[in-house]
Amino acid sequence: MEARDELDTEEAFAVIRQLAKTAPGAMLVLTGGEPLLRRDLARLVKAAGDRGLMPVIGTNGTLLDTAQAESLREAGAAGVGISLDSSRPHFHDRLRGVPSAWNGARRGIAAARNAGLAVVLQTTVFEENRHDLPALADIAEQVGAMAFNVFFLVCTGRGVTQTDLTSASYEETLCEIVLLQNQHPGMKIRARCAPYMRRVQGLHAGESGRGYADWSSACLAGRHYFRITPQGCVTPCPYIPVVIGDLRTEPLEQIWNDNPVLVSLRNELPGGKCGACDFRYSCGGCRARALALHGELLAEDSKCLYVKPQGRLPEAALSAPQGSDVAWEPEAEERLQRIPAFVRGYVKVHVEKQALQQGMNTITAEFLASRRPPALAGLPR
Repeated sequence: MEARDELDTEEAFAVIRQLAKTAPGAMLVLTGGEPLLRRDLARLVKAAGDRGLMPVIGTNGTLLDTAQAESLREAGAAGVGISLDSSRPHFHDRLRGVPSAWNGARRGIAAARNAGLAVVLQTTVFEENRHDLPALADIAEQVGAMAFNVFFLVCTGRGVTQTDLTSASYEETLCEIVLLQNQHPGMKIRARCAPYMRRVQGLHAGESGRGYADWSSACLAGRHYFRITPQGCVTPCPYIPVVIGDLRTEPLEQIWNDNPVLVSLRNELPGGKCGACDFRYSCGGCRARALALHGELLAEDSKCLYVKPQGRLPEAALSAPQGSDVAWEPEAEERLQRIPAFVRGYVKVHVEKQALQQGMNTITAEFLASRRPPALAGLPR
């Protein structure tokens, strides 16, 4: 079933050309809805790969069989993100509203791995399933997922009918994710739509560690990514329903560089406690939640329970990213670039940390091959 007024194949090709021009080498997540319902999906994947983009599929997994997984891999897909919201079928099937959706997702995961596609397991966390995260992390590791993404609900769109976590539960869950990462060092475990994670880990702007690069900070909306709707409209993120452009009538480059909403998100501090916080640059709160709760993109994110300690100054402006003390030989750098973009930064930090622990200041291709996290086994070297 097509979305109303959905971009046709030729229009989608035109968007891909604009993406490749505006953001060379970027990761393109083809998701939905359910992208596997598009008959031209493999053609779109190939077009994106041919233009130097890194196409990734976000799916519920139920339609992903062996033939389709192999078709996507041959077309150039770097990997798939598959949703699994519980370690057992009941909650997942009830949330999805489809009997046997959990079994279908598990079959899709197996088909992707058998076809040689990288797999990222994805979970949306609710009060009912947040204590299931350790079991889900175990499943992710068992199936050979390279990452486990934990998405925190933003109550917009259809999400307004769901139950959001309390602020205290949100904080407890972030701490649980930190523990899970320590227990699964070979697999990246990430909190999504949770800029508070850097604050939980005590990482200020410009600081790296614990799998976070020095540049990874704050809400990404309109800064490092954006959404294109099925109709070709652009919004700052999937959870911010503010249309800032129409690719049927406006060039992407102009929207990305000049749109006043994006310029504001990149250059202005948020209001309220977020703007005065001692993590205001390294976190700054979720802009989608600010909009949902207060009607303003730059309002404070009142979902966060953190209060700046008395007497502590607001965080200083983000410094320029600090270069690593570790150099990369050209062949090692070239191999690093073959690793899917959604885990490349993590791999770089992981390998550089291993090198420094061994007193090395140059990473060779051989060292990279021997120190890559186990979840990357079978992917391009």
